[in-house]
Amino acid sequence: MKFRTFIATFALFLIVFFSSLLFISVFIINNQMDIIKERGINEHYFISSSFGKDLMAIVDRGGNLGDAIEQLFNFYAEYYQKQGVYLELLSQGKIIYSNLPERSNKLTSYAIEPGIRKATFQNIGDSVYFKVVGELPGTDNRFSIQYLHDISGNLKAWQTTQRILLLVGIIFTIILAVSLQLILNRVFEPLDMVSMASRKIANGQYDNRIIVSGRHELAEMAESFNNMAEEIQRRITQLAEAFEQKQQFVDNLAHEIRTPLTSVYGFAEYIQKTTISDEEKMFAASYIMSESQYMLNISNRLLELATLRNQVIKMKVVDVNSLFEHSQKSLAAKLAENQISLKWKIDIDSTYGDKDLLQSLLVNFTDNAIKACNPGGIIVWNAYIENGCRVLSVQDNGWGIPQNEINKVTDPFYRVDKSRNRAKGGVGLGLSICEQIANCHNAVLSIESLPNVGTIVKLTFTSL
Repeated sequence: MKFRTFIATFALFLIVFFSSLLFISVFIINNQMDIIKERGINEHYFISSSFGKDLMAIVDRGGNLGDAIEQLFNFYAEYYQKQGVYLELLSQGKIIYSNLPERSNKLTSYAIEPGIRKATFQNIGDSVYFKVVGELPGTDNRFSIQYLHDISGNLKAWQTTQRILLLVGIIFTIILAVSLQLILNRVFEPLDMVSMASRKIANGQYDNRIIVSGRHELAEMAESFNNMAEEIQRRITQLAEAFEQKQQFVDNLAHEIRTPLTSVYGFAEYIQKTTISDEEKMFAASYIMSESQYMLNISNRLLELATLRNQVIKMKVVDVNSLFEHSQKSLAAKLAENQISLKWKIDIDSTYGDKDLLQSLLVNFTDNAIKACNPGGIIVWNAYIENGCRVLSVQDNGWGIPQNEINKVTDPFYRVDKSRNRAKGGVGLGLSICEQIANCHNAVLSIESLPNVGTIVKLTFTSL
């Protein structure tokens, strides 16, 4: 592209530039020739008129015609020779006097028509002359005057001008070629960078960017390319993260159902192939039912999670005190069983959202807090305004979560302490469902925790 642009621009310049030089050169020589023609015709008229008058005056005073013609010719010839003009006197078509150096000893025949002045260019020897010939007035067409202006100097000057113009043209052509190459390199630099960056992105180097300078159109194009590359990199990162999350989800799900399925199969085979007592059958059946119930819980939670992802909820005013009371009733038995006390503090009367989903979220938060607390632990619910936003929070004084684990606790099937949570009936989907509920409410779920100090889980309503 750059090379073709260079060739096209350079060729167009050469055509226009040298055509202009040729036009200027032709115009100059034509203008000079017109001046020479006009001057020669006027001077021939003036010389022949003066010559004829002077000749008649001498003859009228009784002078000899032949002597008078020779004297007057010598006078006029000497005078005009100083100006590069030569004269020839013709009689009956033959030259009788001439001061032209190249043929001073020659007699040439000319066809002179009476009353007509002829003008033409003629090469004589190494010189070029502008020639005008016409009759000598007052001599009854017996004599004629031939005017010859040596224009060799004008032609040489024109040729010199042509050479100067050609030299100037060559110099300008070289300057243009270098300048054009520099300009095209400058102009096409963003395009070259875009091309190079495109190839790198095509090879998977999504972090490659173009250095943008200036405010011209190509700089804007380069900036747009950077924005496009930024968006591509963001989408690719999202896809990679989504793929990793899906793979992690599949791995976790396979891991979660593998143990209960193995147990169910083992106890079923044990019942089928072994003679066992009724008590042992009851134990095996109970274990099979327990593991089946666990897998059913996983199935229901996954269905709930999938439903929430596609759900658009209708926001309503939710009374916070009523929300806390209903949630406390559903958790009362578990709180009592684990000897955990629950308190709450309400600084806002209400919030907006789906009451059932918010209650599910509050119960999930609290259920996790119960699992994290030792007997005698305390859980506190808070409803307040923070930075202009309504916040619901659940705080416990349990074991806490290591800092490197906080960002992972909302992943499906992720457990900080896998053996302990599994023993308490958790399937590892509670916080994933809570995060989805937060998304349905355009709210932000955040977790602050310190090991052996406790955890605060906050739901911040950013759009209400």
